[in-house]
Amino acid sequence: MIPQLKIILPQPGFAGFASLLQHGILIPLDRPVVMLSLLVSLPGFTAAYIEKTVQTIFINGVAADRLDRLLSAGQTLALSAAMPGLAGAIFRRQGIHGSLRSQPQAVAVPEPTAAGYLILKLFNSIALDRVEDLLTAGILINGKAFCDFAARRGPLFQSPTQLMLDNRALAWAELPATVAGIPVLGLRVGQPSAAPLR
Repeated sequence: MIPQLKIILPQPGFAGFASLLQHGILIPLDRPVVMLSLLVSLPGFTAAYIEKTVQTIFINGVAADRLDRLLSAGQTLALSAAMPGLAGAIFRRQGIHGSLRSQPQAVAVPEPTAAGYLILKLFNSIALDRVEDLLTAGILINGKAFCDFAARRGPLFQSPTQLMLDNRALAWAELPATVAGIPVLGLRVGQPSAAPLR
């Protein structure tokens, strides 16, 4: 059973959590999936939003242009809106300057039939746009990644914010020792009665 952490905010306000999405959401996969199909299955993502907003895609640190790429457990997918300057132009999906990218060395591809987790990282306006949808519905995240985020965002978690781990009240001071060692942590914000993530 995946441990469930609920953060109950005294009032709505998700913007402070946007940078959490840079640490990586864990997406369970038991078979390869097409990137676009995976993304539209996430809260708040639509094909129109993706086409308009997702301008930069990296798979395992290598820029990608197409949304029909197959993704497998063990890979890392990073999405960004348009980035500024020449770097943004070079890495922009299907941009005219894509030929300026350096050619990556061959990298090992994870076994495509293995079950596990894909890591999805969201940056800049995409993180801001989708943070409320994702955290209200619930995400899976590595416990240490969450603690690293929380250590930099202490005021988000202090009174009157409530923390509940598996329906047990958790004090802010207990958070690092209790959560950091959890490899897969269910996280929800603002929904104290939500069902557990699977």
